[in-house]
Amino acid sequence: MRDVVGWHLDEHGELTSSRAGDLAGVALEERLPPTDPVAYHGRQGVITAWPSSSRSTVVCGSLRRLRVAVELDFTAGIGPFSGEPVELHWLQGRVRHRWRPDFIARTRRGSRCAVVVPPERRAGPQWQERMAALHEVAKAAGWTVRLWPVPRGVRLANLMWLADYRFPAPGERDRENAVLAAFRQPRPLDEGVAACGVPRLVALDLAYRLLWQQRLRFDWTRPLLADAPVWA
Repeated sequence: MRDVVGWHLDEHGELTSSRAGDLAGVALEERLPPTDPVAYHGRQGVITAWPSSSRSTVVCGSLRRLRVAVELDFTAGIGPFSGEPVELHWLQGRVRHRWRPDFIARTRRGSRCAVVVPPERRAGPQWQERMAALHEVAKAAGWTVRLWPVPRGVRLANLMWLADYRFPAPGERDRENAVLAAFRQPRPLDEGVAACGVPRLVALDLAYRLLWQQRLRFDWTRPLLADAPVWA
């Protein structure tokens, strides 16, 4: 056993530490990082933040993490989540380790999940040691652990496009219903928008929001163009 300790901010924003088992009741998905994050050492990285659809700001230590944050935000089973909200400290032999899982999320069912972005290259001994420590903490705290690859290609392009529509449009329920009704059967996006009876630009905006909310569907292996089949 590694006797892992997690450093994090408490509900008052003060730095504190908890044993692995005591992390079970800590709402880390609502906390900021315990100290300023750093980009991946030795790699090109950009410190940025993702304003999530739950209105929380998710700190990301690299563009790879930012892309995963977008997909976490889109995923129906994931609720609030935070970037690097806990730093794990442990001693293995004579070596002192410290490391932050990329994200801590609360699922829609109320459990907590540590989300880790896999390394770009082959995982080495340091990665294995970190994952072993994380699994020990997860077992004690009642978390699950999930490896989340960085979205790429067409899926990434579609996610980044729809993410601009992640915030709901208040007071548009009747128009939303009209857009949904136009896509009862699969039809090209532009055709359904034109047929729904809502002004075109408003209808297109609502269609993108409904696609982000997964109330409308399309084939994620294809670019989301005007002729892409869409259905409710």
